[in-house]
Amino acid sequence: MDTQSAAMLPFNLKIISTDENGIPSLGVPFLAMFNPENIAINETVSWNEKKPVGQAGTDPTFVGIQPRTFTIELTLDGTGVNTNGVKIPVTAQVLLFRAATTSINGTLHKPNYLLIQYGLFICNCCLKSSTVTYTMFDMFGLPIRAKISATFTERTPQALGGILSMLSSPDLTHTVPIKQWDLLPLLTYRIYKDQNYYLQVAKVNKLKNFRKLTAGSSLIFPPISNK
Repeated sequence: MDTQSAAMLPFNLKIISTDENGIPSLGVPFLAMFNPENIAINETVSWNEKKPVGQAGTDPTFVGIQPRTFTIELTLDGTGVNTNGVKIPVTAQVLLFRAATTSINGTLHKPNYLLIQYGLFICNCCLKSSTVTYTMFDMFGLPIRAKISATFTERTPQALGGILSMLSSPDLTHTVPIKQWDLLPLLTYRIYKDQNYYLQVAKVNKLKNFRKLTAGSSLIFPPISNK
């Protein structure tokens, strides 16, 4: 590999260890020698499909959306083909990968939280599983090429999760734009998880007829006073 290609290595996929809030640690990130050819992203929607006894069919009940998982395949090379002839042992590269992803963090008392960055793909996550396949050996039986298939689970850092929970809290004032066919009881339920507050909302917004909302206008949903 020529000098220009080697110089592009800093732009390759990076696996960076972070704390629980997604702030990068001081450790050296794992830098992929070759960028992945693809990233497979899996999204799972959970439904309760339990069928009542004696009923022919069932209407699945929505349970929730699981955190996304994604799988990346990384190529490790110990021949120096992509590092200007500098041979980095494959076993050392595997150890660097494990140090970033599976070694126990003394502060967290568990493996590192991770931040993966490749181009515009940026994701806070943790390693779910990995498989190392050694594909080439030298005359002494030492591995000189390998592939790592790694699956990661997306996560929301604690600080961001707290902010998101706070922003969706019924204890804050919400301003909701009205769309055609919106119904006040349903909007009230969406904010408070209880539609019984719709008359109070109508009073706060001085609605003359809460059954006919004006599309394009906005309604204020104040904090619940009894909380």
